Order: sequence, then C-alpha cells, then structure tokens
Amino acid sequence: MATLEKIRNRSGLLIIIIGFALLAFILGDMFSGGGFSQDQFKIAEINGVSIDYRNYEQRIEKAIENVKRNSDQNTLDEQTTNQVRSQVWEQLVQEHVLGEEFSESGISVSTEELKDMVVGNNIHPQVRQIPIFQNEAGQFDPSLVKQFLARLEQDPQARSTWLSFEQGLKQERVNSKYYTAIQKGLFVTDLHAKEEAIDKQKKVDFKYVALPYTSVKDEEVQVNENDINKYYEEHKNLFKQEKAVDVEYITYKVEPTQEDIKNIKADLKDLLPEFKTTENIAQFVTATSDNTYDPTFYKKGEYENPMIDSIMFNNEEGHIYGPYKENSQYKITKIAHVETRPDTIKVRHIALVPGEQQTAEQVDSIADNIIKQLENGANFAKLATEFSADQETAVNGGDLGWRNVQQLVYGEALLDAGKGEFIKMPTQQAIFIAEMTQAGESVKQIQLASITRDIEPSEETREDVYQKANVFAANYQTAKAFQEGVEKEGLVKKQANNLKETSRNIAGLQNARNIIRAAFSSDASKLIMPQNMENPVFELEDNYVIGVVTKKYEEGYAAIAEVRATIEKEVLKEKKAKILQAKANDALKQSSNLDDLATKLAIDVKTSNGVTFGAFSIPGLGIEPKVQGTAIALEKDEISEPITGNNAVYVIQISNIIEPANLNIAMQKQSMARTMQSRVQREVLEALKDNAEIEDNRINFY
Repeated sequence: MATLEKIRNRSGLLIIIIGFALLAFILGDMFSGGGFSQDQFKIAEINGVSIDYRNYEQRIEKAIENVKRNSDQNTLDEQTTNQVRSQVWEQLVQEHVLGEEFSESGISVSTEELKDMVVGNNIHPQVRQIPIFQNEAGQFDPSLVKQFLARLEQDPQARSTWLSFEQGLKQERVNSKYYTAIQKGLFVTDLHAKEEAIDKQKKVDFKYVALPYTSVKDEEVQVNENDINKYYEEHKNLFKQEKAVDVEYITYKVEPTQEDIKNIKADLKDLLPEFKTTENIAQFVTATSDNTYDPTFYKKGEYENPMIDSIMFNNEEGHIYGPYKENSQYKITKIAHVETRPDTIKVRHIALVPGEQQTAEQVDSIADNIIKQLENGANFAKLATEFSADQETAVNGGDLGWRNVQQLVYGEALLDAGKGEFIKMPTQQAIFIAEMTQAGESVKQIQLASITRDIEPSEETREDVYQKANVFAANYQTAKAFQEGVEKEGLVKKQANNLKETSRNIAGLQNARNIIRAAFSSDASKLIMPQNMENPVFELEDNYVIGVVTKKYEEGYAAIAEVRATIEKEVLKEKKAKILQAKANDALKQSSNLDDLATKLAIDVKTSNGVTFGAFSIPGLGIEPKVQGTAIALEKDEISEPITGNNAVYVIQISNIIEPANLNIAMQKQSMARTMQSRVQREVLEALKDNAEIEDNRINFY
C-alpha cells in the first residue's frame, strides 16, 4: 500500500518526465532527418499542383457528413465511405484538369444562381432529395430548407458542411455549362445521317469460302526476333499497363465451432429466468440482445417466421419459446403483449413547421393554442386550412383518410388517446396535431420480444485459427517456402491477378484493401507484410490471410519478354494470312466465280444471309468486322479480294442486296446527335485527364 501511495503522490512528476522523454524522442528523430516533411503529406500532384493529404481528408470528412445528412444516417459503412473517397478524388481531379478550361471560357456560377438552386424557383434535384427537407408526406418543402439555413449561424460545423455541399452544387453546374457548350457545337449532317441509316438497315446475302489459319501448320512458318520486335513497336499501345501486382494467398477461415454454438445457446438459456419475470421487457432486450427491441404489433400471419407466428398465436401473453435457430442467429422470443386493437384508423392532422418567420418555441405555443381551440369545439378542418404546412391534406381539412397505425409517427399515441381526442406530437421536422376520427375493425395482435445472438466464433476459436496461420507464416517465410508449404500442408492456394493501386476487393475476401496496399510495398521474395508490422498474417473479417506477390507490373509498357507469347501468336497469324492470301489470289486469277474458286482451293462454298453493317457478328462466321464492312461495300455478284479475318482468310461474293426503304433521316439524325452528346462528358474528361500530369499517391494513405 505504501508503494502505491508513493506512485500516486508522484504521478504528476512521472507524467512530466514521460512527456519530456517523448518530446526529446520526436525532436531527435526530426533533427536526425526522420521528421515530417511536406512530401510526406503529398497525396497527389496534378499538373504541378501539390495536393495535401490533410486538405483532402477535410474534404472527405465534409462529403461524408453531407452523405449522412442527405441519407438521414448517423454512420456510413466502409463500402459507402470508400465510394465517397473515390467521388472526392474524381471531383479534385476534375477541378484541376477542368479549371483552366473554365478560366479560358469564362464559365462561372453567380451567387444569385446558387441561391436559385437552393431556395429559388429552380431547386437542384440533390436539394429536393434530402430527407430533412421533405414533409411528413415525403414531399419536398421549401420552408424546411429556409428553416435549416436560418439555424446554420448557430452551428458552425453544420454551416461548414453545408458550404461544402453548396460548393459541390456550384462545381456540378459549372461542369454542366462547360459540357453543354461543347454539345451545342456538335452537329450531324443530313448526308452523314443518311449513310448511317443505310448502313444500319441495308442487308446483304453472300457466298463465301474460308481458308482457316489452322490449315497452315505452325512449323511451316518461321517467327524471328525481328518479327517480334517489329510487331511490338507497331502495336506498343496494346501493351500499355498500369502499376499492378499478381498475388497468391491462402486463407484460414474462422468459423463457429460446435462448442461456440453450445455456449451461445447456454447463454440464452441463462437469460430465461430474468426474461420471464422482467417488468421492463424493452429495456431488458435492449441491454441483452444483439438486435434492438421491435415494438411492432403483428396480426396472425404477418410475422416473418411462420413457425414462430403459429406458436405464438396459440399461446398466452408471457409465453417464451427457444432457443431456436433463425438464419444466422439463435433466439429466444417472448409474447410481450397481446391486444385486441385496430390496425387501421382514419386520421386528420395539422402539421406546424418552424421557419424564418416562426421559431420552434413559437410553433409549440401555436400548437398548444390550437389544441385548446379544438377542445373548446373549434372546427378542425378550418384550422387545418389556416395553419397546416401539409398543403396536400390542408385542402381537405387535414384528412389523411385510412392509414396503418404503425406507419404513422403518432399512430400509437392516437390509439392510446382514443377516438375524438386530440394529441400533440413533436418531431424533428414538425409538430403534429392529430385526431383519430374512426377506428378499423379490432383484431388480436401480439407484440414479440426477441433476444438474439449472432452465430459467430468465440475469441478462443479466433485465437486457435490465428495460431495455425501464425505457425504457417513462421515455418514458411519466403515466397519459395510459401509454395512448398502450401503443397506440404495440403492447403488450397488462390490467385488474385492484375490488382491495381486503387483496387479494394479480392474475390472471396472482405475488406482486402490492407493486403493489396501491402503487396505493392512488399519484397516479391518474401511473404506480403503489413505496413509497419512484422507479422504477415492479415485479419480480414472471418479470414486470416497469408500471401505472396508472384508478379509486379510497372506503369508504362509491358516488356517484350512478358508479352512474347501473345506477340508470337499474332505474328504467326499474320504470316499464315499472307500465305493463304497468296494461295487465294493465285486461284482467283483462274476463276470466274466463287464456285470455280472453291473447286480450285478444294473447299466448300458457304452462305450467310441478312448481314448488316451494325450487327455484332455474322451468322456462321462469328465476329468478323472486316468481312461485314466489305460485304456492305460490294455490288451484287461482285467478288472480293482475299479478306484477312480473325479466324481465316475469306473471299466473298454478293448474291443479293436488300436496300432499305422509307428511310427516316430526321429520326436518325436526332439519334446520332443524342449519342454524340451523351459521349461528351466522359470522353472530354478522359482526354483532359490523359493529357494531364497526375501523380496519385493515395495508396500511401488509404
């Protein structure tokens, strides 16, 4: 005890000493060259402009707050958060690559224009869709926007988030103006539209002979280094690649054992005595269940589990059933309440909404005054017409008609109050004054309380599986040893190829971003190692994962050695095509028609009918665009030169041409214009991005 007392008395001094030690460590590291530099916070550089991670992160946080507010959610899942990050990145890139374009063209959005988008006559769709700006009927209400804006001065954080949202609206409008200006400059001529209409509708039937590439043996063709190098240089763009990795990995899946399931059921059984006697069922469920308490009343046949529905409607209030398995949970369920009550009621209400002219306190006072008037016999319909912000029902005296009790925010309160009684129900958006004018037929309904347990592995099970993965990682630490270990241990190895720096998913693994990031910074001769850690075992939800990098791709062009097999195949086909073309040309010189040609080549004549220029493939031939183009261009009975196709060398002869009738040039012109305009935004932005210098370092942070 004396020692503890000394520690307590000197704790302040210890904290100061520790603080100075940490400070000395940090300063020493900085002065020795290990301190923070501006480059450490550079998440990107776009056209020479450095983007600071901290500023980028602030934008993401504001965007996340906007999404949460717009979707009426308190938190976002990881997938949505990643989508927001990607959207902010795209916005950032657009701002920089389009910024100069906007400056040169003089495109901007004025303050008055922005106001019109938020509270004016041309409300932006994004504003209309925000839940807090919609009334009880789900309709957009401009007064709710004004009310929200009026409160912003008292909430600096909300104001900052809203200004960020407005900036997004402005950016979108500027972008729209820019792209629209380009679209206005596009034009389709009548001649072009006519040619396109003919190409789409003109059909041809033709006969053909095919000399397949497989008819020439590979050993009859010689491919040398000059051929490989020449093809590579002439088709270099085909081998352009992003920075990427191929990985192989094994997984140790964490699954609940029979012992885990036994313990889950035992835990639920231990709760039965108190569950049976507790007076506050909702509170007990909230404190002990993996799911929240469900206050819903169900009629017979409505509960989602038919077995439980049947059991419970044949028992009395207080009856408990379980533990039983339902989907991925074990449950115990109790009949919390049994009531004979209507499930539909006829309702009328008055909705009062605070705004610029009336504060929440003033609206509350007005509501109390209306209640007093109604209790003294005032006309409800007249007051609804005068005061209600719900204009759709106000014109009908506030009448909502028949509604399901549980779909109304004040439904239960009306049932408790009874027919003809007035209730006041405040919500975040409005204060409702409501009356139940008529009740539907009363039927037996029950309220069920369920205590649930997710069927998941215990910490002991997780630790056991982790240790197995850890042992493997310790025994097979290199990439070579990994391959040997997989075979020796009889494990199933999986592959994930061509993972980019921005990739987030690996098939079969959840939240795989960490192992993908680590793969890019890992030594290919060793196991993939988490950044700043020494243990190569990754915990990805219910899997422990160990992996190796099998191949790395640098940004630029693939080396000839990496694409050699592909090039050899294409060069081989080109050389075979030349041999077959020469063979076909020699035979053509001695032939007057396709049948003669087929006889000289000792092959059959085949036919293909109804071929159009715009079709994806040709009946009987497959995907052969050169044959399609040639067929449409030839005259009737005309024989083509040898055509180098995807699978063979072809010679065709047109047997019939069906010219299109009743061409609608105007409609075709409109269709082509719409197609061109729809491509503007994507293709213009991609062209500007291709010409921009973008250094993306997000992998160092996310």
